[in-house]
Amino acid sequence: MSAEVEQTSIRRRLERTSVLVVLLGYALLVLANVQLFQQQRNQRQLTTMQRAERLLRSNVALAGQPQQLQRLFGAFSSSNLAVWGHFSDQQSVDAALMDPSADLRQRAEQLAQNQSRPQLFRNRSNSYIVTSRVVNLNGNPFHLYLLEDVSAEMAFQHQRNALLLLAAVLAALVSVLLNRRGIHRALQPLTRLGDMLETLCSNPLQHQPLTPDQQPLELKPLAAAVNDLRERLANVLDHQQQFASSVSHELRNPITIIGGYNRRLMRRAQNLTDDQRRQLLIVEDEIRRLGQLVTDLVTITRAEISAQNLDCQPLCIADLVQQAIALLDPQAQPRIVVIPADGVDPRLIEVFADRDAVLQCLAHLFNNACQYSPPASPVEIGYLCQAERVFLQVRDHGPGVPVEERQLVFERFRRGRNSEGSSGSGIGLAVVQTLVDPMAGSVSIEDAQGGGAVVVLGLRRCSSPAPEGHPPLH
Repeated sequence: MSAEVEQTSIRRRLERTSVLVVLLGYALLVLANVQLFQQQRNQRQLTTMQRAERLLRSNVALAGQPQQLQRLFGAFSSSNLAVWGHFSDQQSVDAALMDPSADLRQRAEQLAQNQSRPQLFRNRSNSYIVTSRVVNLNGNPFHLYLLEDVSAEMAFQHQRNALLLLAAVLAALVSVLLNRRGIHRALQPLTRLGDMLETLCSNPLQHQPLTPDQQPLELKPLAAAVNDLRERLANVLDHQQQFASSVSHELRNPITIIGGYNRRLMRRAQNLTDDQRRQLLIVEDEIRRLGQLVTDLVTITRAEISAQNLDCQPLCIADLVQQAIALLDPQAQPRIVVIPADGVDPRLIEVFADRDAVLQCLAHLFNNACQYSPPASPVEIGYLCQAERVFLQVRDHGPGVPVEERQLVFERFRRGRNSEGSSGSGIGLAVVQTLVDPMAGSVSIEDAQGGGAVVVLGLRRCSSPAPEGHPPLH
């Protein structure tokens, strides 16, 4: 089961990649900024704690004197810093201009308990950082706490991160604007190479070879490979064209000779028995069918190698239909019924197409309709005129074509299941499709009312618009 793959261009991928690189760079910058601020806060907190710890150890005698300890810690007091401590069974002794509330102090002690690194937390609308140490004073553990209000610092950090985010967005926009032109110029050689490859696919014989020296360094091997492929493909197509011409010539000559001898025998039919005349008619039919098969094979082969020489010109559609009817077997001609379009004279309808190609298409469609219809039923030809298109409708009264096979029957040597028991090679509709495509035409199969099928051949109209005519085929 094939999965649908989202098709994106290299240009868009490069633009998205450049934007992602810019955003990722700024994201790393913001992350590094946050880590740097955090490291600075932690280092400052630990340095202050180490000073308080050294001061406390140097004044062990004051450990039991709360008032002396308060004056001692006063050196660390500020508007955003609080220092306090206590023995396990005594009240705390603090020194601070910032007087933390009881619940704030209790929460700070809970967070700092058994933590060696400073702890950052929020309380109401402010941000704090707390550090704790256990100092052994004369064999008694003294719990020392350092609390700092870092609300202003955190607000500055958030403001700085917002500015960095805004700068990232602006840098991404500037990167897109600057890189778009650079990416466009960088991809121009690749775009030109793609256009050349499309030309090579459509008509390899007329494609000019690439110049690897004028290509970027990365595209030089590809240009050389394309030139080598073009040369080999041109040689193959040239050999194929020569083969088609040789086979066509070698097959047509014996068919023409056999047909000439057969027609000579037919002119002396008065000396032949009825069975012999019937056998000569069979030979004549087979010669005609074999000649048509050779013509079809040559047509398809020339279409494959882009060697069709179509001479498109304004043609009267009514004349084309009558000429195609004249090419049919004399016994099938009376079965063709042309239904004129309402309010439109077919002799005034002109299409822009190649005469021989249209006649070959109509001959195939008429023969198929006669072959798959009962012998006594007519084959109806109708017109549908539009402003820019003319649709020729060929209706038979046969078994029809199932919907699921209407594309299949246009492939080479493919026939529908309703064609069993009927002669044919399965190449007629493929030839029609091959001939109408270069003329910007179309061919399709529709259902007919009352059974049968309608093959619709669409051609470009080259006359002035006329009222639409709808033949009674649907």
